[in-house]
Amino acid sequence: MKKFNPTAKGLVDYVKKCMHTPHIYLWDGNGEVLTDEVLDNLISKHKDWYTEERIAIRRSLCNRNIRGWDCIGLIKSYVWNDYCQKNTDYYTIESDFCTRTLIEQNLEKGHISTIPEIPGLVLWKKGHVGVYIGNNQVIECTIRNPKTGEPELVGGIIQTNINDLDWEVWLKYPGIEY
Repeated sequence: MKKFNPTAKGLVDYVKKCMHTPHIYLWDGNGEVLTDEVLDNLISKHKDWYTEERIAIRRSLCNRNIRGWDCIGLIKSYVWNDYCQKNTDYYTIESDFCTRTLIEQNLEKGHISTIPEIPGLVLWKKGHVGVYIGNNQVIECTIRNPKTGEPELVGGIIQTNINDLDWEVWLKYPGIEY
């Protein structure tokens, strides 16, 4: 296995690329191609989130080479060298964070009002993360409609302005070179 050295620039390039590939928001998704097996596994772990409507939409998209992420899954998938079913070699339990456990890590971080102009920083608010790409722009994987803020059934990777959400903290993600 070749060594992979994740960088802040690489993270920005990755999330931009993913935004322009067929994808859907999957709670607890880490870049897997959406298949019946992947969906059934996620449903079994997150019965409350996967409602009948959400399942029906996702089931109709299974086996069409569509990838799925949630907010932190998009970042983890990069750290794991474009993680998916065919590329699991770079996964490590030590780098498998959720938004809650990520913010609890001893990381270089600060209040959002002090964010340095460093593309590739991760933005955090309770229950959600995004990737700062520079010039007050963020790429995030969300179920939220960027115009109304209301949850949708499909969701996906979008580019927003840093002021569109009440981000609380910026941080340097573990394992990424800044």
